[in-house]
Amino acid sequence: MPDIKSILLLCCFLCFITGIFSPEVIIRWGIPSVKTRRRVLALFGSVTLLLVIITQIGESLPKTYTEFNPEEEPSNIFVFSPIEVGERMKIYKIAETGYTNHLEINILNQQTSLGNENYNAPEGYEFVQLDLRVTNKMNEPYTLDTRELQLQTGMLEVLTPTIEDTTETRIDLAGEETIELSLVYLQPIDESYLTLTYLPLATEAESNEEASTEVSVSKIGEIIKTKQTMIQVHEVRRMNQSAKAGFEYIEVSLSIKNPSNRAMTYYPFHFELECSSSPNRVKSAMGISEVETLGITELASGGMVTGTLLFEVPKGATDLKLYYHEPSLFTKQTLEINLMETSNQSLPLQSEVVLSEQWKSVDELNNRQLKVLETELIKETKYTQAKEHHQFVAVRVELTNHSAENQEYTAFDFKLMNEQGRLTMPSLLLIDNQSELTSGTLAPQESVTGYLLFEDSDLYTTFYLLYSPDNWKDSECIIQPLQ
Repeated sequence: MPDIKSILLLCCFLCFITGIFSPEVIIRWGIPSVKTRRRVLALFGSVTLLLVIITQIGESLPKTYTEFNPEEEPSNIFVFSPIEVGERMKIYKIAETGYTNHLEINILNQQTSLGNENYNAPEGYEFVQLDLRVTNKMNEPYTLDTRELQLQTGMLEVLTPTIEDTTETRIDLAGEETIELSLVYLQPIDESYLTLTYLPLATEAESNEEASTEVSVSKIGEIIKTKQTMIQVHEVRRMNQSAKAGFEYIEVSLSIKNPSNRAMTYYPFHFELECSSSPNRVKSAMGISEVETLGITELASGGMVTGTLLFEVPKGATDLKLYYHEPSLFTKQTLEINLMETSNQSLPLQSEVVLSEQWKSVDELNNRQLKVLETELIKETKYTQAKEHHQFVAVRVELTNHSAENQEYTAFDFKLMNEQGRLTMPSLLLIDNQSELTSGTLAPQESVTGYLLFEDSDLYTTFYLLYSPDNWKDSECIIQPLQ
């Protein structure tokens, strides 16, 4: 929206032009009024020139948040030096969520780097630093958890901060308070588009009222269980790879199983590590040693996933304990696993996915018929390659509208399930410019054909395609085995 200087500048310019070229003004003023006309034109001309000068001076002044005192270290730059020539800038946007009514989040600065003397990104990865200004728009206090300021990649992977300029992940904001902070994320170099999201899992009721806490204790090898989660830690080992001076990584290999009767999503930032050498619990970092580092994972009922979590701790830390905080509306369920003790229990967790025979035997739901025409396991497409130890599952489908009304469809009505019960959304990577199934509207009796592209571990060969045209009824879906 134009500011007051722009409006006045435009008005002065129009009046100035009108005074020079308007015949009506010249005729009305006449020869006797030449002096008056000159004074008016001189006045408007002077004001116009003055406003131009003021505008130029205002534009040349730096913004408040970019002012820099060379004698002081800027508080929002704590890891990397200012961006150098040749470094690539990422394109960011801030996703709209319901929680943006509570907070105003502005990106002040963004940059990428392969590291410095203290931090080194592993091969194929880079650090992305965001300097943020966060304002509490409410009059009441609000608690911000920096782990919930996430970057979402083009493949719908979610990255949580790996380095922060504060030892506390939870920040209490007073009413209408503004703070500035810096967060650093580790992400694949080939990602060129990221979205900043803020999506807290805790409810306001939980932040305002102290909920009851239930703690269950276990050790390595034992299976610990709640209504929504089963966890078994298999192995713990220490690593010095890519750790900063005086630190090491603790790698925890574990399995997570969904014992509930519905699909569940599990988040790595719900895990924390406690040790004797750190006053605060350490959250998990993005994997640097194995591809199968646990990310955000959706599991079908009875599904299971195995992977690793990494924690950076002071070298030689002892009394290691792993904590898992299960999200709940009414209780704070916490699982504690002592990583210094091992159980004799040797039975590993097993997936127990039971597919509904009702939905396996149909190919039509809500007047929409699904046919799987072709399935192919590939390592690369025309535009991209699968990650190491991964593969693309390319599925060619035909979707037909048998109703009497127009029906909308989208690629995100589909999910891929592997033999362990892990659910995967379609990848946003292109197969080519014409063949992929995206989104649109089908007229009555109209069909559409296209490819869906999924990425999963190359350890699996058995897959199922799930199609649910109604996202509010995800228990109703067509299940097609892929040959």
